[in-house]
Amino acid sequence: MAEKPVTNVTVLAVFPAAEDRTSLTNIFTDSDWNVQFTRDLAETQTALERSFVGVVMSDCRLSDGHCWKDLLNELEKMVSHPPLIVADHLADERLWAEVLNLGAYDLLAKPFDAREVLQAVKMACRRREKEHEILPRRKPAGSTLQAPAGEKRTNASHG
Repeated sequence: MAEKPVTNVTVLAVFPAAEDRTSLTNIFTDSDWNVQFTRDLAETQTALERSFVGVVMSDCRLSDGHCWKDLLNELEKMVSHPPLIVADHLADERLWAEVLNLGAYDLLAKPFDAREVLQAVKMACRRREKEHEILPRRKPAGSTLQAPAGEKRTNASHG
């Protein structure tokens, strides 16, 4: 019996290329996940501010010259940020190690394999749900970051 997928979760997919968007649309068509597309870092920041996102998937390079590392830096400014899944045509061991070591959740190869995409998103959603049970969803506007009881707060620059 197949495991029930996490439902009602938005997957924010940051992919400038139409072929990636079409592929992901087809992959998620019969799933319980909602997919929202953005093309660059600014659109992605706006989408993250407007709605709760369970998982972010991103191309290695964005249309505005930014890359997945810039996106990860922005996500890490959130109190409880969604996991980042990176995708690239050159998904080799070196890039995989870099992605994981810098704090992203996973690396997927393009062109996409539907089973791999759905499995990675399912596992990232489960991780997000577990973390979300402990941390608040979003820092209220104008407030300072406060660590949950028992955790130390690190100094971070927030602009």
